[in-house]
Amino acid sequence: MAAGPGSGEKGLEFEVRGGPWEGFHALVFYAAVACAVLATAGVARMATGICAVALLFYSILAVFSSPTYLVILPEEKTVALERYRFFFPSRRRFSRDDLEEIVVQERGLSGAEGEGRPSGRSLSYSARVYLRRRGGRKHRVYRSEMSGSPAENRARAFLVVEALSAHLDLPVSYSSR
Repeated sequence: MAAGPGSGEKGLEFEVRGGPWEGFHALVFYAAVACAVLATAGVARMATGICAVALLFYSILAVFSSPTYLVILPEEKTVALERYRFFFPSRRRFSRDDLEEIVVQERGLSGAEGEGRPSGRSLSYSARVYLRRRGGRKHRVYRSEMSGSPAENRARAFLVVEALSAHLDLPVSYSSR
């Protein structure tokens, strides 16, 4: 999560990681790696080598040039999801009237953390924060990183929830699995 105070109209913004776009292009990257292995093994060396290079550069460009940000706009009770796809932006605004609640979902809290002992890195822990619209549809605005410890990810999720609830004055619903 990258968070920083914006200047002027921008307000506070958080980077939203993951989603189908990044997942698909991660698979494209792994296909490029598989093609590179096949090329070094001698299987259709020229075709799989060219395919590996093309897919590798495409997947890196797609992920690098396509971030998603949650922007809290200070002048109004509004948040915006800014998505970039190959550097082309699209912005979707959500006003306070369109939203029902902030949903926090935690999964896989380790036993060591619950007992007060510091836990190391845990891939089984995840925290997600969603904005639920009046119609019931949810939009993910935060997903925990795989590189952080559960305590760090929990603190980051708390910062996102605190900023959203203070700005939008929405109730927070919490669930744990």
